[in-house]
Amino acid sequence: MKAHDIKARIETIAPGTKAELIDLTGTQDHWQAIIISSAFAGKTLLEQHRLIFGLFKAEVDSNEMHALTLKTYTPEQYERMNHAR
Repeated sequence: MKAHDIKARIETIAPGTKAELIDLTGTQDHWQAIIISSAFAGKTLLEQHRLIFGLFKAEVDSNEMHALTLKTYTPEQYERMNHAR
């Protein structure tokens, strides 16, 4: 799967969702996604990750996508994290 396809699918979860994809191996099947979305508000980390992994169940089941590492943040969490630096 191409980065722009993964990014576009993730960004459908809520208006204003932002995703950045990093190809961890250069093979386009091991990805890291950094996602900022209001859709994560009030959800546990597990619930946030299940929301994203649910978008790619077919690709994971078919081995088109071997790995997807997630870093998920609400806009407020991301803002606090960046101001703490």
